[in-house]
Amino acid sequence: MCSVCYKKHHGIVGGGSSAATAAVAAPATGVCFAPAAGVAGAVLPPSSTAPEVQRPSRCAACCKKVGLTGFVCRCGKTFCGRHRYAEEHGCAFDFKGAGRDTIARANPLIKGEKLPGKI
Repeated sequence: MCSVCYKKHHGIVGGGSSAATAAVAAPATGVCFAPAAGVAGAVLPPSSTAPEVQRPSRCAACCKKVGLTGFVCRCGKTFCGRHRYAEEHGCAFDFKGAGRDTIARANPLIKGEKLPGKI
């Protein structure tokens, strides 16, 4: 039970400076987290959103714990500092094809109309 709910329950009136009463009045709008007797059996329904998927905390090549220093490769796996390069972990991602697709999307082919008087 929080201090505000305790004071309301026992009817204690704060006798002191106005700053103390203002401090007590401000948290009164908050929610008390103490469970009520009738609500003890009530269970909140699970949220409809999917739970967040956490990154694996181990290197996919050597199973070393990486924690916050892990590198996520384009192949979707997490690697340590030693295996972060594609050559080190035998990455199956097609970097050359991805680069070609990026350039093709960034530079569309622009073809002008032919001039009528030219051969």
